[in-house]
Amino acid sequence: MTDFSYVPIDSFLACLDGVKRTGQGKWIAKSPTRNERTASLSIRLTDDGRVLLHDFGGSDAAEILAALGLNWVQLIPPHLRTNRSYSPAERQGHDARAALNTISMAASLTRICANRLADGRPLAKDDRDQLRRASHDIETALRAVQGVRHGR
Repeated sequence: MTDFSYVPIDSFLACLDGVKRTGQGKWIAKSPTRNERTASLSIRLTDDGRVLLHDFGGSDAAEILAALGLNWVQLIPPHLRTNRSYSPAERQGHDARAALNTISMAASLTRICANRLADGRPLAKDDRDQLRRASHDIETALRAVQGVRHGR
């Protein structure tokens, strides 16, 4: 079973070589998928604590994380890892921003899985389970926002 414990940004950066800070919440590093001389991996920490990766050398985020022995879920901050239904009282306080964060994270996972499938690569069981969870999270967030909009 895959370990889904949260990896803070400092720990993630410590796994990489050639890390250089390029701005507030932004770094570059050498990609762990290749032996390269110059950094091609862009890392960004969002305001809500998510880590975004872009490898200008062409590797996707899943390949980068696999090379480090990590899973994408480990970069999702604990406060964004909700997977439960909201009671009517909780829905009243559920704002659109929280719903969009949930949907954004689920969409990112869905995009990663879709890219893997489009490239002819199979999804591991853990990835399929996370894809099902993402679908559930989207539905839950939408129901929560609809409940607030309709005054439920």
